[in-house]
Amino acid sequence: MKTFTMYRRAVPQDTHNEDQRNAPDEPQFEGVVFSDGTVAVRWLTAKRSTSVWSSMDDMLAIHGHPEYGSVLVWEGEEVKT
Repeated sequence: MKTFTMYRRAVPQDTHNEDQRNAPDEPQFEGVVFSDGTVAVRWLTAKRSTSVWSSMDDMLAIHGHPEYGSVLVWEGEEVKT
């Protein structure tokens, strides 16, 4: 089992309000990859939710958003800005 945190450095303010984004230095969501590859994500924004995905690839296809300056940090790694 591995855990991770996703930061988003540049979420567009014209499409995401304060309920949908955190400050650039705060995590947007955290998650876990289970031994069978299933991924669970917990949003840390004002409006919180939890979702489960079949794989990391599936989750990142929807929530990866490189255009938002997304940085995925695995537990034990330093945050790279």
